[in-house]
Amino acid sequence: MAELLEKTIPGAAFDSSARDPPPRCHPGTRLAILARCLEFIANAVAEQKMCWVVGAAGVGKSAILQNVADSCFLSDSPGASIFFSINGRNDGTRAIITLAYQLAAKCKPYRVLIESEITRDPSILQSSLSVQFKKFLVEPFIHHPELNSLGRALIIVDGLDECDKSHTQRELLRLISDLCSTYPSSPIVWIIASRPEPHITSFFAQNHVKAVYEKEEIIVDSDEARRDVEKYLRNELISIQVEFSLNPQSQWPREPDLWKLANAAGGLFVYADTVIKYVGDRTFGNPTSQLNDVLKVIDAHPLRGVPREEHPMARLDELYAQILSKIPEKIMVNTRKILLALVLDSRRHWSLSFLVLCNWLGMTCDDAYAALRHLLSVLTVPERDKAHEFVLQCFHKSFIDYISDFSRSGLFSDIEHEAHHLEVQCTFRILEQAPDGIDFGDRDYAIYASGFCRVGVLACGPGTGCDILPTWPADEEHGKNTRLEMYKLSVGNVVEGIRNKKSAFCTQFCIRLVTARWCFYDFNYFPYEVLENLVFERSRRHEFIEHGILKQIPVKAFLYTNVVYRARLQFRRPTTTVANLSDPWKSSCRHERTHDRGQSKEENWRTEFKMSDIKCRSCCQRLEAQLEKWKTRYPDHLVTVLFTSTYTYFVEFQFVDPDDGVSEWTYWFVYEIEEEERRKLGSPL
Repeated sequence: MAELLEKTIPGAAFDSSARDPPPRCHPGTRLAILARCLEFIANAVAEQKMCWVVGAAGVGKSAILQNVADSCFLSDSPGASIFFSINGRNDGTRAIITLAYQLAAKCKPYRVLIESEITRDPSILQSSLSVQFKKFLVEPFIHHPELNSLGRALIIVDGLDECDKSHTQRELLRLISDLCSTYPSSPIVWIIASRPEPHITSFFAQNHVKAVYEKEEIIVDSDEARRDVEKYLRNELISIQVEFSLNPQSQWPREPDLWKLANAAGGLFVYADTVIKYVGDRTFGNPTSQLNDVLKVIDAHPLRGVPREEHPMARLDELYAQILSKIPEKIMVNTRKILLALVLDSRRHWSLSFLVLCNWLGMTCDDAYAALRHLLSVLTVPERDKAHEFVLQCFHKSFIDYISDFSRSGLFSDIEHEAHHLEVQCTFRILEQAPDGIDFGDRDYAIYASGFCRVGVLACGPGTGCDILPTWPADEEHGKNTRLEMYKLSVGNVVEGIRNKKSAFCTQFCIRLVTARWCFYDFNYFPYEVLENLVFERSRRHEFIEHGILKQIPVKAFLYTNVVYRARLQFRRPTTTVANLSDPWKSSCRHERTHDRGQSKEENWRTEFKMSDIKCRSCCQRLEAQLEKWKTRYPDHLVTVLFTSTYTYFVEFQFVDPDDGVSEWTYWFVYEIEEEERRKLGSPL
């Protein structure tokens, strides 16, 4: 036995001191899944004697299997366990010997058999996994009736994905599944837990394997998981309150804070456990202050000057860092692109199918799946044949928070710059492939900002969009939809770029795009004020007039009745010696005005009023009177116009008051006319 012990994985057993205290389910939680696992062990028959417990990183698989082990290994029936871990318990070549030693320590008939086998052939301890599996498990339990009389033997393998080599992981699964299928009368029942790593998932997806196992999937955000996490947080915080003698008369934590913690954790137990260990840390000894740190992190308030190892989410960060460390440098370029796109999606709510997202990124199918191969424990990646239906998602928001914070992940030193650069690069690649617009027939051409708000609807053509080149081709129908969605995303990015005044999107090309390719705008969400400020800005006015973006038209062509939605006014009166000038602001005005006096004493303010606002008719009436006055007295006075392809366009009406010779009035308003009238005015669209 001593010789056998030397070849085992130290500390891998469920009751090893190296794992003490092991992770366990909080009392009263995970009851349903524990019951299903115990039922499977008790009732497994024929060839289906393997249960695969699968779930994302941090959902509590090890705690569940620890509870199963605690329940089952109290009896005298033979059993063994391996709890793999990257922290020194990951040598897969020692797995079978580790199981054999535990079985021998507990079961005398088994010990006699394998001691005899080792005495006969000591080299078996250096043999391959398949040989050891045959000699230590298959032959004793299948060919020796005296072991069958002892009842079923339970073997638990936790953290299979943390075994050091993927081919060793698959070899273990092959040996186990072959045993189940070849010898349906075998007394051995297997419980195996892992993350949904691709090589493990693909093994269980094989038709000949499906018959020998039952799948128990732990969903991160199930209702059951969320209830269990909330119960765990509530009970543990009460224990912390008692341990640190916090005032029992005051509610701690406040109920809104508790729910904020529960909502942030969702169903991810490792998040909740990280919070509890940080708040109840005896080294700091200040749960109230520690809890406030956690709440700041949840509210996305940065903690200045906090070392990485002292961050409230440090334990969770270690988990994510370990997962990212597995990604080969060669494919990390594509992985970074996809992660940046996920960050953008979390802010913009794009909700793109995985197929559209990868094509927008200019990534092939194979490149995309290779880039995500090592992230299946933190991401939900759609299957290839369903990539056009489903989106790429994180199991938990904490992963996005982690990669977005350079002080925690060290991944993106300037994530805003890198995300913007990626967005610009992908957006203009698509738009340059469809310079004349798109037309894919009877489809939805609505453009949305930030995922929710419709800013308008695109017009079709004159181009078809067929020159948009997918890097991940699909069939004809999905191909058209993919091109359309990529183009719509790119146009939406331009609209958002203009809204946020990003210089890359404030170009002539982008201005033409947002004015020449539309059926109509939704003025509740379209950033027309920002667009007006951009095109009518004095330093760029000449540029836009010279290139035909702006036109200048005599004021006599305008009718007040065609002014719609709202008007903005800037009034400026320089310091002057002219006496008795009237105040243009009416005391009856209900709308606000903003002052911009600068360093001088001149009067300078802005305001905005709705054309249909009956509460402030005076401003509307004044605009009407001023427009009519200039049409009558100065009919050839030039008004600057930004035409669009819709029935609305944008007008700047600017003049110096002829009555006092000093007051400068500038109106910006939306003007609405039919197509025939637009042509008469010289619209180029």
